[in-house]
Amino acid sequence: MSKKQTKKADGGEKLNYGRTALIGFGFMGCMLMWSVYNSYVPVIFRAKLTELTGGGASLPGFISIALIVNAIMTIDNIFGVIFQPYFGKRSDRTKSKWGKRMPYIIVCLPLCAVFFSLIPVAAIVKSTVLSIILMMTVIIFFNFTMSVWRSPVVSLMPDFTPSHLQSDANAVINILGGIGQMIGFVVGTIATAVVGLLGFTSMQEALKAKTNSLGQILAVDADGNPIIEFLNGATAESLSDKLENFIASGRDVLTVDGVDVAKKVIEIDAQGNPTYVNYTPIFLVSAVIAVLCLVVLIVFYKKNKQYDLSKDVVIEETKEDKPKKIKIKDLPITKEEKRSLIIMLASLFLINNATEAIVPNFTNFALDTLNVKPIYSTLMMAVFAVSLALFGLPAGAMGRKIGRKKTIMLGLGVIVAMFAVYLTVSQVFTTSKTFVWIVLWIALVVGGAAVGCININTLPLVLAIGGRDYVGTFTGYYYTATFSAAITGPILCGLVIGLFNEDYNYMFLFCAIFFAIGLAVISQVKHGEVSKDEDTTWLKEAVENAED
Repeated sequence: MSKKQTKKADGGEKLNYGRTALIGFGFMGCMLMWSVYNSYVPVIFRAKLTELTGGGASLPGFISIALIVNAIMTIDNIFGVIFQPYFGKRSDRTKSKWGKRMPYIIVCLPLCAVFFSLIPVAAIVKSTVLSIILMMTVIIFFNFTMSVWRSPVVSLMPDFTPSHLQSDANAVINILGGIGQMIGFVVGTIATAVVGLLGFTSMQEALKAKTNSLGQILAVDADGNPIIEFLNGATAESLSDKLENFIASGRDVLTVDGVDVAKKVIEIDAQGNPTYVNYTPIFLVSAVIAVLCLVVLIVFYKKNKQYDLSKDVVIEETKEDKPKKIKIKDLPITKEEKRSLIIMLASLFLINNATEAIVPNFTNFALDTLNVKPIYSTLMMAVFAVSLALFGLPAGAMGRKIGRKKTIMLGLGVIVAMFAVYLTVSQVFTTSKTFVWIVLWIALVVGGAAVGCININTLPLVLAIGGRDYVGTFTGYYYTATFSAAITGPILCGLVIGLFNEDYNYMFLFCAIFFAIGLAVISQVKHGEVSKDEDTTWLKEAVENAED
């Protein structure tokens, strides 16, 4: 690649943490919208598709609502693979008074926020068919505009940071991204408080209302419990031993010996239609915060653009500069190393099928199984995310001390065990809801730490197999495996859930099986560890650049 550098900008010998944190506001806005999108869109789509298909009765063969919802949730990964690299390269060759990256961010982040805000608006359109068409339209535009500005916003940090300081800078950016994700997990509570303060009492009550598994608002008695309608001659007295668990559960209909004997009453609007929770305030508050992040970024760039190391660098790409794809069989490494690489990539694919399946299904699982509304189940996801983030440094230290493969295998073993324990407890202790909840919270905390052991060590292990000279090639292999799993994982999990009558408990069974197979596969990897005497500076820099 031919580069002409007309002026050298010096960012200083020490990292400017304040400046770096301000750069991270763009990434914070990105992660905020993604966490809200992944939490609420599956719930909204499930309700609309259930209404359209009569609970899935009109769907053919193995096609289920869960499968369709999970397939929709892979659009962002498909768009990411197709468009993000393209616009990342385009931004490398862009010249403007706002530098290389900012034009894409300034134009597309607000558009992205608008489309994001319209998702729940489209959901409240009365015609179900029109509502789904509108939702799909705005989701496609949201994902496309996000793909346009996501790579440029991530590239801002390297633009403002000398290479020898990018390790610390990347940690700061990830902290800001984590804060954005945490805000996304609690924004439901924030939005509920905001609409209450603005006087929208009915909307605030709807966000906090008891709902069934589809987000329909349940009619409740004076104590706040769902009102029960008894069917086929059943009475409260005849079902006294079953009613308490039924009221506390996320099930909508109580069935005994194959007969429906009770159901929870749904509130009906003036037109006689079931009423659903309107999530517009949550999306709108999130979009406003994301735009405020952009404002911070714009003010930052105007005051600090003199520190942009890339603003005077002109990059011209020639045919010779384009990277050549190298097949694994042509790599100048030993046969045993090639075998370890293939096994590791297969394990990565299996592991990420499991991790990527959890995100789009957790809120529906919590709604069905735990009777927890999305604005509160996202707080449970926040606990998992905090545990994962806090265990990042210990997981890295464990990888150095006992070895990367052993640390990954330990994490996989722990998370499989936690899934098995939760599934067993939830099925056996059906009358002890408190005990099930305690086990679930422990599983979330311990599971977050276990996933940290896996995530922190997989990329370094892959890169170490290839060595210093093949960082780009092996990074490509790594992301091919993980991005492929991000597309197939939700779809396969949705298929399994659908095959078991939309029972979201089987999400954990699906994940446990894939984690367990991944554990068995990775045990056969024989390379990727680096001895204490070997210089690993290159590996640390390669991992940081790959994660950018």
